[in-house]
Amino acid sequence: MLCRVADDIFWMSRYVERAIAVGRLIDVVWHFELDAGEQDDDGAFWLPLLGTEGSRPYLRGGKPTPRDVRHYLALAPENGSSLVSCIRKARAAAQGVRESISSEMWEQLNTVYLSLNSARIMAEAEDDPYAFYRRIRDGMWFVQGLADSTLLRNESWLFFCLGRSLERADSLARILTLQAPLLQEAATASQDDVVRWLAVLRSCGAAEAYSHYYALRIEPARVIEFLLLNPLFPQSIRFCLESAMTALEAIAGPVTVGMPGVGKGDLAVRALGLLEARLRHTAVDEVLEEGLEPFLDDIQQRVRTVSEHVTAGYLRDEPQPGRLVAVARAAMIMATQQQQQ
Repeated sequence: MLCRVADDIFWMSRYVERAIAVGRLIDVVWHFELDAGEQDDDGAFWLPLLGTEGSRPYLRGGKPTPRDVRHYLALAPENGSSLVSCIRKARAAAQGVRESISSEMWEQLNTVYLSLNSARIMAEAEDDPYAFYRRIRDGMWFVQGLADSTLLRNESWLFFCLGRSLERADSLARILTLQAPLLQEAATASQDDVVRWLAVLRSCGAAEAYSHYYALRIEPARVIEFLLLNPLFPQSIRFCLESAMTALEAIAGPVTVGMPGVGKGDLAVRALGLLEARLRHTAVDEVLEEGLEPFLDDIQQRVRTVSEHVTAGYLRDEPQPGRLVAVARAAMIMATQQQQQ
């Protein structure tokens, strides 16, 4: 497979997964705001998502309204991590590899992209946000489902799985990092905290699966264990890394680390193997003893290292501005506003 083709499929998959994460988090924040009722400060839920003042050059003068923030996070073309930007980049990558993906995948991705070109797109998102973000999220899930059901199990499929799994693991680690203070306040937990822990699960698409696994006992340690170490839930970091390892080992073939001729791609196998083993053999008590934030920082750094080795070994090893921009913008949507309540 050409490096160009592998590169486009890998990043198409990552942008699709990133768009799903951004859309889901915006939807969850919106519902969280509705649940909280009227607030004295109507920007309390949304303004923290923009970070510091220095990171807001895109907004006009004065205090941004919640509508301004939502527009930037979901629709602003100047925001490289917005929902629309992710879909546009995913479509651009898919356009370059149409011969390697199914026509159904391309048509679905193109349909979602074209649906966002309406002049009334902002009005649609504001008038009925649930329907709007549900439609976008379902559209991107449909792309992933079509990949599962229509792609040959060849290298195209493996790079798609690798990109999806690494992006999902990275997003989950960032969400948990930003919400770490909330998840480590068990001793002072109130009913409101339980609602916020549930919101953490919803932001990761894990609320229902958690309730089945733990019979609705929402506790911070269990939330951390479920999202970080669960081997059965496809949105847990451990599950994502194991899936990524399966795909990468199939791409790399037999590996003998340290032997002459070992390429950079094999370094990716070694780096991902070490990270996957760390998650496999760690208990939640050990995570909490080490410190949740340092543990998650280590995961993010290692995922970044794996991505760099994959790029150097298998993809176009060229600067791609914006590609490695973190999805913290999306992840912080839930975390920051919860921490400030």
